[in-house]
Amino acid sequence: MPKRSTNLELLLQYIDSVEKTISEQTKKTYTQISNNLPFSVLISQPTIIKKLNELYPNPNTKSLYLNMIILVRRKNQEPTDKLIKYRNSLRDDIIKIRKDKMSQTKSTLPSYSDIMMRLNELGGIRYIINYLFINHGLRNKDVNLKIVTKLPKEKEDENYLVLGKKHVKLDINDYKTDKTFGNKQIIIADKKFIDELKSLKLNHNDYLLAKKNGEKLKLSSFNEKIISLSIDKLGEAKIFKILIGHLLDKKDFNKIEELVGSRGTSMTTILKSYNIYSNSDNDSEKTIKTMKADMEEHKNNDSE
Repeated sequence: MPKRSTNLELLLQYIDSVEKTISEQTKKTYTQISNNLPFSVLISQPTIIKKLNELYPNPNTKSLYLNMIILVRRKNQEPTDKLIKYRNSLRDDIIKIRKDKMSQTKSTLPSYSDIMMRLNELGGIRYIINYLFINHGLRNKDVNLKIVTKLPKEKEDENYLVLGKKHVKLDINDYKTDKTFGNKQIIIADKKFIDELKSLKLNHNDYLLAKKNGEKLKLSSFNEKIISLSIDKLGEAKIFKILIGHLLDKKDFNKIEELVGSRGTSMTTILKSYNIYSNSDNDSEKTIKTMKADMEEHKNNDSE
């Protein structure tokens, strides 16, 4: 009787078949899952669902594990219909957990005026990082910037900062949603930002943050440094929630629309995942409708 393949062996066979379409981070995540699962991904669907429920109470964890299991089972021509149906049923639980966390976060986050006051007290690299979070809604990976005097003709998989005399240009190519939103460019003419950047005395091809030998940091190390440099160690996601809450209070929907482009995300995602006032998807949809109506009214008033 032939030996049955392990989950890891099955996963590696799947990865080999889709090598060019799967990210390194996804490979790493799925490898960890395949090593952790105490049962074969090829057993019956009802048994998989039963075991997942027994072992993992968090619906996010179950959904993540199901993603890997479904892909590997498809590769092995095993049925997945019940698993897909079960994964879809977890969405309501995931949304509820997210909203509960958002509600708790709302009462613990500092105000927008607080973080702006803190920003103005900062200098150097801390000012640069937090300025980009607060003013442009960038993620950690976006600010892993390489300083250049001009953009190369053949761009690498890098994020560039072009330092000019009166402004700087960010040319962002390597970020979370780059496959969907493509290249992002941001022009910054803020004098303090430019002065603080120049005070770092970085040279052409230096990284904004780098290893001691000047080489580019791995993403995990970069993320750790960035969180420690953020105001009160809040991290970019919490700062973005504070920013969105402030803009909703002001009904500054044009700025939120601008952040859609600079962050590289959809309006729906912003209002579902970063809106501290939203308790349901209906709230998000109502907010989007209100925004569109308000922006249309402003356009009409401007044209009169």
